Amino acid sequence: MLQAPLVSVVILTYNRSSLLLDALASVFQQTFTDFEIIIVNDGSTDDTVERLKPLRDRIRLINQANAGLGAARNRGVREARGTYVALLDDDDIWRPEKLAVQIEFSRRRPDCSLVCTPFATSADPARPVNDPAVVRNSAGIIEHPLRKIGESRLWLPPSTVIWERRRAAGLTFESRRNCIDDTPFFIKLLARGPLGMAGESPLVIYRLPATTSSTESSGAVYWYNGIRMMRSRQRGGDFDAGGESHKIDIGIHIGYIGRTAAVRQLAAGRRRRGARVYLSEFFHQLRLGRFRFLLSYPILLLLPARMIHRLTKR
Repeated sequence: MLQAPLVSVVILTYNRSSLLLDALASVFQQTFTDFEIIIVNDGSTDDTVERLKPLRDRIRLINQANAGLGAARNRGVREARGTYVALLDDDDIWRPEKLAVQIEFSRRRPDCSLVCTPFATSADPARPVNDPAVVRNSAGIIEHPLRKIGESRLWLPPSTVIWERRRAAGLTFESRRNCIDDTPFFIKLLARGPLGMAGESPLVIYRLPATTSSTESSGAVYWYNGIRMMRSRQRGGDFDAGGESHKIDIGIHIGYIGRTAAVRQLAAGRRRRGARVYLSEFFHQLRLGRFRFLLSYPILLLLPARMIHRLTKR
């Protein structure tokens, strides 16, 4: 039997073969080399399989019928053999030292349930989106990460994180289609230990997607389904582990999802659905003291979608 690698790199892909090869190249260039690469091809209809054939001795390719992002993530994590799991979206890029820096940090701070790195966007690859000097303490820990996300002071793309596989035992990504898939997983994992940030400069390049009417529409559905799922889980007590402070942070984080979902509906021209989200969120947002949102949203309902789109992109 082959010895298990220290890290399982899980990459999901769907009809983005050119971008996938760039992502793969960034994994092959890692200075840390004790890893396996698992690619879950989620029903691609382009030339993905053909373009991966020359690399079959360096990757584990899993082909499956299209099941959606969360289901594909679950499949990749189930197939992982490594001590740690690292996610990489097929359109993002890792810097060569990314895994080495995270593994060193994880060994030094085994209490962390999740370890991320600074990252930058493709629009400004030298500037970290989450400035380490601002978001983490002197020990490298990001305190109250869910609250920081809910207050727009932190962004946690999946391509930036690794975790110890056994610590996440029993946790899965949300598997329904067109819905927020990673937030429930991260909420439950962060109830099991703190979030660390490894590195001083951006180690991941997050590729900003082009915005079209189609992506606006699909994004609106993604957030609409997401807030309904998150509120349902919250009512059912699915996020009750982790103590009172963690629950307060979860409420702040879900409140952010609710506000985003409401605005995304208007940007996509879905006024009735936007009004529906606003009404269902009203008392949640009131308890959080989000008076600006509550007062301004009825005005947004009167504005054209193109104007809302411009306002939300500032």
